[in-house]
Amino acid sequence: MAPGMRARFPTRDLRLARVLRAHEHRTAAGLLALLVFAYLWPVLVGGKVLAPQSLVYLFTPWSAVTPEGVPHTTNIQLGDPALLYYPWDVLARRLLHAGVFPAWNPYALAGTTLFGNFQVAWASPFSLPLWILPLNYGLGVAAALKLWLAGFGAYLLARELRLGFWPGIVAAVSFALCAFNIVWLAHGVFVSVAALLPWSLWLVERLVRRGRAVEGLALAGVVALVQTAGHPGTQLHVLAAVVLYALVRAATVTDASRDERLRRLGLVAAALGVGSLLAAVVLLPAEVTSRGTIGVLVRRNGGPTLRGSRVPVHVLRTALFPDWWGRPSEPGSPIGPVNYRERTYYAGSVSLLLALLALASGGAWRRKLPFALLALLGAASALQTPVHAVVVHLPLFDSVQNQRMLLWFVFAVAMLAGFGLQTLLDRPPQRRAWAIAAVALVPAVVAAIGIGPDGATLREAIRHVVDRGATTTAEALALASVAWWALFVASFALALSLLRRRPRAGAVVVALVVAFDLLHFAHGYQSMVPSASAVPPPTPAISFLERHARDGRIVSLAEALPDDFASVYGLYDVRGRDVPQPSLRFMALWRRTGEGEPGRINQISPEGPAILGLLGVRYVVVEPQNAQSVAGLTPVYRGPDAIVYADAFAMPRATVAAHVAPAGEVHAEVAAITRPPFVAPAAAVVRADQLRTVGAPTDGATGTVRVIAERDAQVTLRATLRQRGLVVLDDAWERGWSVRVDGRPARALTADVVLRGVVVPAGAHTVVWSYRVPGLVTGAALSALGLLLGALWAGWLLVRRRSRF
Repeated sequence: MAPGMRARFPTRDLRLARVLRAHEHRTAAGLLALLVFAYLWPVLVGGKVLAPQSLVYLFTPWSAVTPEGVPHTTNIQLGDPALLYYPWDVLARRLLHAGVFPAWNPYALAGTTLFGNFQVAWASPFSLPLWILPLNYGLGVAAALKLWLAGFGAYLLARELRLGFWPGIVAAVSFALCAFNIVWLAHGVFVSVAALLPWSLWLVERLVRRGRAVEGLALAGVVALVQTAGHPGTQLHVLAAVVLYALVRAATVTDASRDERLRRLGLVAAALGVGSLLAAVVLLPAEVTSRGTIGVLVRRNGGPTLRGSRVPVHVLRTALFPDWWGRPSEPGSPIGPVNYRERTYYAGSVSLLLALLALASGGAWRRKLPFALLALLGAASALQTPVHAVVVHLPLFDSVQNQRMLLWFVFAVAMLAGFGLQTLLDRPPQRRAWAIAAVALVPAVVAAIGIGPDGATLREAIRHVVDRGATTTAEALALASVAWWALFVASFALALSLLRRRPRAGAVVVALVVAFDLLHFAHGYQSMVPSASAVPPPTPAISFLERHARDGRIVSLAEALPDDFASVYGLYDVRGRDVPQPSLRFMALWRRTGEGEPGRINQISPEGPAILGLLGVRYVVVEPQNAQSVAGLTPVYRGPDAIVYADAFAMPRATVAAHVAPAGEVHAEVAAITRPPFVAPAAAVVRADQLRTVGAPTDGATGTVRVIAERDAQVTLRATLRQRGLVVLDDAWERGWSVRVDGRPARALTADVVLRGVVVPAGAHTVVWSYRVPGLVTGAALSALGLLLGALWAGWLLVRRRSRF
């Protein structure tokens, strides 16, 4: 053979390998699409909606008109998607379709920032289906894209780690349908971030091993997507995983010098920096608008941990028995000792066994080590061991909820499962694998003995295995979960037998068992309801409020008309849990209305009607059985669905304050407006330091003022005053609002703790309040810088590539 021909054969072999690899990638993409379709087909083609809005039927006023069967579609763990995320999506979509920049939300908290609400995920590609498609269908499409991308990213990472096709499929399936992705799926932003974790590590792996700058540029793009996907805590955990993985892999690669390793780590750092700059247009406004809010205060030092409960270590059993304590989506099931979402560590029974096999087997330790560390640190932090105490004192980690680092655990189990199957394919079943299968039955036996089932419990457990919708006892529920574990362990043992004789067929069986296992786990947790009942219709009480929506704001007590959901009907509420949550000034006033959480009043206080009236509340909605007898409240609607009271203290939308009193810090302001002789709107309280900058208005000022125009981020008033006086707009003041009088800038004042005020001269004047999202201009400039750096990076790569030829 001629030398030239010998030189061409390696090139041809390389091309053939690439073709085969591309074919495998397409096959994997198709199989993962089938897996996601098998789970989400009811919302993709079955006419149902991946939305838990039917949960609101548990609340007044809809509880009086609940259609038959709806309680069986509710899942109390999905309250936030129903009551918060869905209304935010409705409002954002409404504004975007109207061609209005979504700067301000007038429907919650007497007005609050909207673009600064980071969890709307404005720049995330996963939000596009929500804006472009019909919303109820877009929710399902977005969920399918997230699960598919999560799985395919895990597959690509597995292949980059030199695992075979079927090990890659096992890793992909295990991560796509792991507990974190399933239980947070309706929340949107959590899985939007988590789905990008394997893609980030895939690029880091390629970069650390090959040192190609093009992977760094691609990583910068993925980092930008991570940081615009909408959930700060999960974003931090994903980026921390990127840093940890890069450091471990750079320390363990053997084919690069020290200087070369540092160069590659430098590329990772550059990618993180450029990606962060690209995301600054949404990151910076969210950070600026969150300053001085109750949300920042609550999350200080790591925030609440599992609703204030200390996590018992025994919740780790959910890695084996995910439904030991039941799940809130199934009738009669207890939720367990702590929040189901936060304490479910399930990545699959067979996946866990394969991961244990990977850890117990020699070889490939440089590639397995990062995942072993992620699993250990993720579980240790989520379980609130001493590791958690260290984590919450790290920069940035002190302001997020770190029990959600269980994402690290389930992701690491999924990837290690791929290594485990690869071990079995390379060295068909060994004693170690059989030993793991045998030992895996021990927890099942111990758990079954601990339950101590009698005949009735055993029969109920069998019934629950057959029909998960059947109501059962806690003991039978736990026993059924144990039975499923034993069943999957037995399936693993059968697969080991097949792997000995026919490795490829055995690998296929393992992948099918893993898929069935995780589909079984995923089934039923997320609400998939008929479109006709996805959004409850207005009840007579809501119709009454809709007719009077322009009369003033509303507020509801206890379990009536949950906060934020009122905006779906165009109602203006003074409650809300929008991110960032209410300002500390707002909360100082809110706590005087009645005992309750932010955005909630359990029982209205004697001074509550006056304070609510100050915030513009015209109507108070209560449950039919919760009639109020508080001075200032008069019933104007009584029905089987709700009682609506009119608040006699309701302030007009805009007023001229006849008397203005100066006050010191916020508690002095609150005290001043909650004691006689203060009576709004005739009187107003303004911070003394602000009054000094503009001069005190005339005492006894009179005049008229009305709203003549309004749009999302601008309110125009026409004021006619006989004397120089304070014009108060009964909307919440937040950083970013400015005011002009007759086109000239004026000093914006904080009136009555949280409202907007401006001193206006005598005569007729036009007052225009305008809102600019704080940090938006600077964030956009930083993002433009990121684009420029990315373009320069890409240009440098292109020039260097051309110089080679």
